[in-house]
Amino acid sequence: MRKLALALILVAPAAIAQTKPPPPAAPPPANQIIGSARAPLPPREAEYIGIVQDARRQYLSARSIDARRNARMAMQSATHNFMGLSHVAMDWVGVFKDSKKNPLGTQSVEIEISPNVTIETWDNQASDATYFTLFQQASPMGRLVSSLAIGDEVVFSADMIGATISTDEEMVLHPRIIAKFNKLERIVPPPAK
Repeated sequence: MRKLALALILVAPAAIAQTKPPPPAAPPPANQIIGSARAPLPPREAEYIGIVQDARRQYLSARSIDARRNARMAMQSATHNFMGLSHVAMDWVGVFKDSKKNPLGTQSVEIEISPNVTIETWDNQASDATYFTLFQQASPMGRLVSSLAIGDEVVFSADMIGATISTDEEMVLHPRIIAKFNKLERIVPPPAK
């Protein structure tokens, strides 16, 4: 009996240590803009990604709920000032992440422009009722989306409608911008040498 009890005591701490979540990844250095695509980032896209990365650094170094909320509010304010009167993403680049087909003949698209930063359509008819962001499956862009593989690089232009509202953590660490796309094209990589 003693041997069994002693063995359980020695094993338990090891099991607990293995169940702890890994620490969050360190944010990139302040001056390094990280895009998801290998294609060069247009200056305006790089500026937007920089706003998100700055907010993430503030959020991850915050020591209180109020400080984290302030990081999220500062990001929203900086994004609003950045957008100004032009809520247009013109020839931005990203990586195709996902698409969902709906029974009514429409489909969504999700493009990642930087790790965990997406520009996307709504993914259902109810949310999209007043914005009309979803693609018709038979349209040229709908057919293109159906042909894309996860990880394909794309160039797109879109009218950005706004960010989805969620928790402070989700809004800073995983911002999702809803947009109405008016251009979407696959980036064809140059032939290998």
